[in-house]
Amino acid sequence: MTYGFYILICLILIVLQTVIMPDVPLISSFYDLTAIFVIYLGLLRSTRESLPVVILLGVVMDNLSGTPLMVYTTAYFWLYICVRWLGRILQVGMRFRLAFIVVVGISLETLISVVSFGGFEALSEISPADLGKITTRLIWALFLGPLLILILQRLHRLWDHSIGRIFVRRTETADARSAR
Repeated sequence: MTYGFYILICLILIVLQTVIMPDVPLISSFYDLTAIFVIYLGLLRSTRESLPVVILLGVVMDNLSGTPLMVYTTAYFWLYICVRWLGRILQVGMRFRLAFIVVVGISLETLISVVSFGGFEALSEISPADLGKITTRLIWALFLGPLLILILQRLHRLWDHSIGRIFVRRTETADARSAR
């Protein structure tokens, strides 16, 4: 039932990011929330269960966003690989590690997006207004990213516990009926 949790979270994040957030002025320049989910998967879940979700999420975002072909899929794949790599080599406290990895991850996703739309020459032509938006996203990521990852981790535990109780109850009921 872990995949049920992943599907539900992906749908909520996609709707939140594409429908609600663009209309709220304070958070309209917020970073990609699905990137936080990719970072969560890269840090705290196994490759076997999370890599297919990352690729599927990238394909869905590519289809919904109208960006050039495979931008989100490529960005999420490399974000996932880099987060897994950083998670293995960093042996520091959880809070610092989470904040650092989130900021690096959001920076990487922003870099991939800029390069995919304008090529490498677009990096030298970034306006001060765009730098301000990127800086705002990184500040959001620094302070809220680790919190969002911890919330996702807690929600996943609650989901597993709730689903486990439902299925254990059904199994016990079925066993009691078969014993009669």
